[in-house]
Formats: sequence, C-alpha cells, structure tokens
Amino acid sequence: MYLAHGAASYIVNEAVQKKKISKLNNHEQFIVAILSILFGILPDIDLVILPLISTPSFTHHSTFTHGILFYLFLWLLLNLLFFVLKKILNKKGRKMLNDELLNIIQYSFIISTLSHLFFDILFSYSTIFFPLEKQITILGNLIKTNYFAQYMFTPPFACEAIIILFFLLILYKKYIKEGKIATKIFKLLITLSCVYLPFTIYMNLNTYNYSSHFRNGENIYDADYDRIQDSKDADTDNDGIDNIQEGDKEKIAEFAKRISTNRYFASNRQQNIWENVKYNSGAFNSYRIISQAYFEQNLAIEPVLKEYEQKKYNTNSYIQHTPSSILLYEYFTDNGYLLNLDTQVESGSIFFILTNGKMVNMGIVLDSETFVTVLSTDKRVVTHTRNDIQEAYPNCVIKAVNSYY
Repeated sequence: MYLAHGAASYIVNEAVQKKKISKLNNHEQFIVAILSILFGILPDIDLVILPLISTPSFTHHSTFTHGILFYLFLWLLLNLLFFVLKKILNKKGRKMLNDELLNIIQYSFIISTLSHLFFDILFSYSTIFFPLEKQITILGNLIKTNYFAQYMFTPPFACEAIIILFFLLILYKKYIKEGKIATKIFKLLITLSCVYLPFTIYMNLNTYNYSSHFRNGENIYDADYDRIQDSKDADTDNDGIDNIQEGDKEKIAEFAKRISTNRYFASNRQQNIWENVKYNSGAFNSYRIISQAYFEQNLAIEPVLKEYEQKKYNTNSYIQHTPSSILLYEYFTDNGYLLNLDTQVESGSIFFILTNGKMVNMGIVLDSETFVTVLSTDKRVVTHTRNDIQEAYPNCVIKAVNSYY
C-alpha cells in the first residue's frame, strides 16, 4: 500500500473508538483525526531514516519500524508520558489535555500503527515480528505481484481507491456542507471501486505473477548486496557478466513450456482497448515471456538493455527511449550471436522473426519445430509450430541466438 495508510488508520480508529470520540468537542475530534493519520504513516518513517544510514530504501519492510514490538514499546512509553503529564499539569493544562482525550490518543496510537502493519502484510511481505526475520503476508501468496502490471490495474490499487474514497466521504460529511450531488458522486465512485476490485483479482488470477525472489524462505531484493535492487541490477551476482549472458537455457525452456499451456493471458496491445487492459494488467507478449524467463533466474534483462542503449546511442538519460524488444534484438545482433534457425539451435534459445529485414516478433525455442511466442491471434500463451509462424509472417526469416558462452 502506497497512499492509503493514513486514510485507513483514520477509518479504523474512528470505527474502534466511535463512542469515545463522539463525546469529544469538535476541536478535540479534529486533533484525534490528525494524530490518527500521522500515527498511521509513522511506520514508513524508515524511508527517511534509511538513506541517512546508507541503507537502500527497498529494505524498509525489513526494519524495526515495521515491527509490532517496537510500537508496543512506544505505546508503553506514551502511557508513561501521559501518566506524568496528568501529575504535573495544572488546572488549565488538565482542562486542555483531559483524561478522556489523552486516553483516546493513547489508543489511537496503537490502533493506527498496527493498522499500518496489517495493511502492509495484506498483499505484500513484512517483518512484523522484528527482530525475527520471518516475513509475513496474508494474501501475498494468493494475489501475487505481477512483474509487468501497472499499479493502477492491481488489487492493491483497487483496495487503496476504496479506502481513500471512504475516507474522503467521511471527511466530507463531517466537515463540509453536504450536497446531494456530491454525495451521489462519492457513492458512485465507491461502488465502481468495489466492482473494480474483483475485476483486478480476476485479471491477476489469469496472468502469470512472479516478481519476488526468495532465499531460505525470505524475500530478497539485493542478492549480491551491492545496494542495487536486483530488478534494476544489470549484473545481479556481481561477477562482471551481463545478466543476459548468464541465462540457463535449460531453465528458460522449462519456464517457456510451463507457461504455454493456454492458462495465462496473452496480449497484443495495439489491437483494441481490451488488449491494452490485459497488457497493463501484466499479460504476456513475446518480449515479456523472454524477460520473465530470465527474471525467474533473478537475471533482470531491462537494466542490461538500458545500459546498452546508453552506450550505443550515447544517451545520458534516466528514460529508456527505444523499446526493450528492439534493444534485445540489437544487443544480440551487435554481439554477433544470431544465426539462421536452420542451424542446430539449443532448446531455450531466443529467436527473432524478421520480415523485409525488420524484426517483427520473437520468442523461445523448445525444439526444432516447437516455439513459444505470442502471435496476433493469441488470447492466451500457447506453443506454436514453425508452420504457424510462417503462416502469420509469410516469407519471414527466423534467426536464433546460438550461444553467448
């Protein structure tokens, strides 16, 4: 969850302490509301702390600020602080910080911080029992994160939308003059978000979802501890060899065979809106099949292609300008790895389809007559024969990566 922690904590706190909060005056209720939002954001304070101690920010779900024990300890300190305040404040101070308000603030702290930790483990992994390193998730093993999906097309985003809209509706009813049109708009948006949630779950269940790597049961982000997240690291084992050149072809072939069973959505995004929705939800096209095959081995190829583009075109930019599929073809061409498919080619090799000298598609070789690629008519990922490819691309030339060892 990225945006809704404060809003979720406010909603949960208001629900749990509804009777007590209703007895406070308006100013006190406003104070409790602001504090519950701030308390709900508090666990992510490590995003500020980590850069100061030269630790990568992508490790932030593995720090003490995301552990239950830390907030139980702080809550006890808060109880002690309020106990002291009650003893030292004079009548004016006691009137401003009365017992009822302080008690509500105390419980707002523990409710809001634990709400944050709960929503962290709803879809993702977090070490909520820190200092134990065991990473916990509730739905993360069922609703897995897709390596290619845009966040707006995922179940976590739909949940965030529902929470934020409920939060805004509550604030609107509480602090703004209510209008029938505005209320109807809020309710309509909430209804649409509630419908959108099962749709994103359906899309998630029909796409291949694997975007995390585990070592001894723990989610790892930086296998070689070089402070570069593996998904952005061109050399994840730090041996001086590009990830693209370290792919195990046997494992690539095994992956390609496993996903080409008419189970997972395929997409040619240029065709229509539905194809674009599938694509943004993480459906495979031919390039993504190859990329995922490497990623399964913790060998992200996008960082390699980005560095290749910067060197080849002498660009100094954080933005990649050339499509990854084109860069992949150019990478193998420039390094002299491509041979005609008529030559003996290993299973697990990458191949490219060319028409009139232009690369138009790609895929993975399973054997001399069986290939995994996404053709324009494919709705889900399946295997194809050489004849299928030649019918889709008459007079085409097929070139394959023979070896990069």
